[in-house]
Amino acid sequence: MRGSSQRTLDVEILLARYPRLDEQELARLIETFPALPLIDKAVITADEQLSERLAAFYRDHRRELEAPIAFLFVSLILPIIAASAALWWLLG
Repeated sequence: MRGSSQRTLDVEILLARYPRLDEQELARLIETFPALPLIDKAVITADEQLSERLAAFYRDHRRELEAPIAFLFVSLILPIIAASAALWWLLG
């Protein structure tokens, strides 16, 4: 069984104290949480003590946690364009 990373442990500690965080700690939580592996997010969500605080954190900071639409669009469109160009070059 793998252990939690330091980043995951830091997020858990910050969530355990949420909403009683100073500005720097809140900024670090907003920056770090989206970068956690999906399995670590699932474990935090399943934790009885942290799940309520995580729900409050999401409710209060949803906008900061969402990926920008422009980034998602570019992330999807560039591979499609590259694959289309490669097929066009190979086939004709």
